[in-house]
Amino acid sequence: MSEHVFVYGSLKRGEPNHPWLDGSRFLGRRRLGGARLHDLGPYPMAVAATEPEAHDAQGPQEPALIHGELYALEASGLERLDLLEDVPREYQRQRCQLSDGSRAWVYVGRHGQVIGLPLVPYGDWRSTPVFSYGSNLCPSQLARRCPRWDGSGLVARLEGWRWGINKRRLGRAPGEGAAGLVRHSGAHCWGVVHHHSPDDRAALDRCEGVAAGHYHHQRVRVITGAGEPLDALTYVPTPAWRAPGLSAGCDYAAAILRGARHWQLPEAWLGLLEAELR
Repeated sequence: MSEHVFVYGSLKRGEPNHPWLDGSRFLGRRRLGGARLHDLGPYPMAVAATEPEAHDAQGPQEPALIHGELYALEASGLERLDLLEDVPREYQRQRCQLSDGSRAWVYVGRHGQVIGLPLVPYGDWRSTPVFSYGSNLCPSQLARRCPRWDGSGLVARLEGWRWGINKRRLGRAPGEGAAGLVRHSGAHCWGVVHHHSPDDRAALDRCEGVAAGHYHHQRVRVITGAGEPLDALTYVPTPAWRAPGLSAGCDYAAAILRGARHWQLPEAWLGLLEAELR
């Protein structure tokens, strides 16, 4: 009989201890609520959340949510992981309920082991959840820009922001623009959360012209289609590069619509995009 284990650090794909999961079956990304991820340097440690540790003194508040990966493996594989995680001295193995309602084994630490240690941004070890709402919805474009992206995505809704073609594009015809967000009470935007490695996030920064002041990073809270809140990074046009009355070029509009259809964004949102991008 196979066991399910939720991993969030050095056992994830691309991390040094991932070979310890040889023979297991990857079941997809999942999230663990009610815990926070602390940075121990070479690896992180999950600890049950308590209010006094709700924020890092040197960074933003971090919600009690951890991003990770779910695997199915045999009991013998779980015994090997116990050795790696030095159970019960360093980690405890506990059965926890994940955000989708399923249950899995999770290796967790104790509060006394993480005193004074920083929290991992977004609860996502060595990757960042990024909310895409424009041409990066197109999977072929995103794959070119972010070679390490695994092709997964989580449809989500962002409240309090209005979507529009309001970002001037450098080197394009006058009046041609790109998608951007502006704070607006009562508005909302649909998009997709992707997880990106540091190298891929740096590539996105270059594509979005962050260093040149075209877009800036914005931390936002989105709601998944299942009603689960989570924090993500998104790109918002700076005031210097916003302008009214812009329209999307044909190729740019086509990329957005391809992405929206690929991820099966809500029909009402797709209709709005089609009307805006004519």
